[in-house]
Amino acid sequence: MAKSCKDARGLIPYFWIVNMKQYFKENYQFLAISFFWTITGILLKETALLLVPAALILYKYKGQYSEVVLTIFLINYLSDNRHDELLFAAKTKGYIIMLAGLLYYINLRNFPERSKIIRPFIPFFIVAFLLFPRNPDPALSFQKTLSYFLLIAAIPNYFLRQLAVEKEVFLRKLIWLITLLYIIGLITIYTLPYDWAYWADRYQGFMGNPNGIGVMSTVTFLLIHVSQYHFPKMFSRTEKYIIYAVLFISLIMSGSRNSIFSIAIFLFFSYVYKISPWIGFAIVIFAAVIFQVINENLAAIFTAIGLGSYLRVDHLDNGSGRLIAWTYAWGEIQKHYFILGRGFAFEEHLFALKQDWFVVRGHIGSVHNSFLAVWLNTGIIGLIGFIYGILSNFIRAAKVNPLAFPCMFAIIFSNMFESWLQASLNPFTIIALLVLTLLQYEKPADKEESTVPVL
Repeated sequence: MAKSCKDARGLIPYFWIVNMKQYFKENYQFLAISFFWTITGILLKETALLLVPAALILYKYKGQYSEVVLTIFLINYLSDNRHDELLFAAKTKGYIIMLAGLLYYINLRNFPERSKIIRPFIPFFIVAFLLFPRNPDPALSFQKTLSYFLLIAAIPNYFLRQLAVEKEVFLRKLIWLITLLYIIGLITIYTLPYDWAYWADRYQGFMGNPNGIGVMSTVTFLLIHVSQYHFPKMFSRTEKYIIYAVLFISLIMSGSRNSIFSIAIFLFFSYVYKISPWIGFAIVIFAAVIFQVINENLAAIFTAIGLGSYLRVDHLDNGSGRLIAWTYAWGEIQKHYFILGRGFAFEEHLFALKQDWFVVRGHIGSVHNSFLAVWLNTGIIGLIGFIYGILSNFIRAAKVNPLAFPCMFAIIFSNMFESWLQASLNPFTIIALLVLTLLQYEKPADKEESTVPVL
């Protein structure tokens, strides 16, 4: 895998950068400020605790709310990297989401249109806030619960405001920023030590592991498609080639099976739902029934079609270590945490206690399933509230957007193998929230002018 990735040097043509010149021209101030606090954070880590919040406040008072969102996304993107040089991002991101929430609540007049995404999640958050005192680290649990609440309660309102003010310009800024980060990740193959670009001989770009690139590609792919549903002309043909090229090159090089399947699920159901939503539901039910049969024979299927090596079928029997994590989590749920869990971040504490035991058995990381993580943290009561919040929002979105259920299936599938949706401090949940906001967004008539205040 590593050799084939290194042979991809010719896949980074000069015209990618040349065709981004308009993006650089329009966003040079944001890029310069972001570059400054990134380099300063690398050299003097503690300065980031001052510089990044200062940048956020500056953008707010200049009325640049898009840059507020972009900064929140960027600090979370950088925090996913495991190297000590970017440790400042991990230390800073919690304060940033809380500051963004505070700036929203003290300036409500600048957000006349309010998102309804938070409403179905209120029962879930009631349970989560009641349980944080049971956590081994109550302060950390409360902080993570609060940051997750602020993410869902406040950040979609930034999205709605900028969709009203800037329309597709806001989406272009974010998608081009993600594209730039993909390109930087590819450049690290040739400019930084091997362990920056690779993890266990799999490409990880500028993120913390190959699956991070995979999840990022999944949610970005959904974002691009839903954005173009509302604004079909937001990208030229050449721009689409660049954006999709860096996304799929990075995804394929990462070898993330789950993300490839998640995107395939989205594309398949997008097509099916154009024919009939009822056929789509029937296929979902049928797939659920035969899932176990397919799962048991997956290695043989991949080998038969010649993809055994690329999709790492030798790891399928143990689910790349995930089956061990799921079995352990389910056993703990049955014994101790079926009804009530022990608050946000408890699954991290639980798995940290057994880390040596997991490493010996070939598993690194946590539970790798958002729903099991929510169950450990909040019990079955919290899990029901969490699932209700997700389903309610996508059902509401399906009334105005035919891509709602295909997006939901892709996101749920991804979270069956990764536990990113139940966390606020990562770049994936932010993009997923924007996708959900766009799915529920009803674009006003072009003749109507935005009434959103500039400041």
